[in-house]
Amino acid sequence: MRAMLILATLALAQAAPQQGPMKNFGDWVVACDNVKRCEMTSLLPEGGDWSDDGWQMAVSRDAGPGGPWTVELDGDGPASGVRLYVEGAPTASAAAVWRGTRFTGGDALAIVGAMANGKAAVVRDGAGKQIGRISLSGTSASLRFIDAEQGRAGTVSAAVATGTKPASAVPAAPPLPVIVSVRATGTSAALSDALLDQLWTQSDCAENYEDGNRPGVDRHALGGGATLVLIPCGAGAYNFSSVPYIVTAGQARVAAFDSAPGWTGDGPPMLV
Repeated sequence: MRAMLILATLALAQAAPQQGPMKNFGDWVVACDNVKRCEMTSLLPEGGDWSDDGWQMAVSRDAGPGGPWTVELDGDGPASGVRLYVEGAPTASAAAVWRGTRFTGGDALAIVGAMANGKAAVVRDGAGKQIGRISLSGTSASLRFIDAEQGRAGTVSAAVATGTKPASAVPAAPPLPVIVSVRATGTSAALSDALLDQLWTQSDCAENYEDGNRPGVDRHALGGGATLVLIPCGAGAYNFSSVPYIVTAGQARVAAFDSAPGWTGDGPPMLV
């Protein structure tokens, strides 16, 4: 009995999962995961033409005192011979040229330093022709956000919010959470026509199949008399989407998540 009380107390003491903030600064978006690995990604500038700016850049940093940077470029055309320049950076950085599409170590650190004060990252091919131009508006604020989230502000390891504290003052990465898997048992419940019609209507997915040719509904037993029901809600060339419900004793409720799935708007959660 005492052991059960201890386990119950520990379970109550565990903090509920919290999704970290996602911030948009200028033409960049930045976020950190639950072990404080942070990534910032370029966006197409407002009013920009994708045909002229078909290259994107992602910059990530691991947590901890020695957390390294990684810089990656992604765009149209062959990656061989690609050169990266930072336009508008201080003289030394503006003259620098980095070759490739993925950078780590000292190269990544130098690129990040140049980006903080630059105007654009210019991508050229092996012949020197410009094939991409990535706005750096918002990079300084994004880097400052990473400094704060990883506890680097005021230390020598910060990208923007530098200080005199040693890198050892930066906290270590949080431990990875332990997820206890549950082996589902039992048999999935049969669904009445009335309940299915209710779920099709409630999910707003019926409107995607106005011809009446609706695909089959997936059902999966979760144990304890519960069944996961996935209502199809459209499909593309490679992906399909669905709205999840939990059905127990003939009653359905929308499945709950620790954080909303990526395509969820104001309606029910959408799985892709």
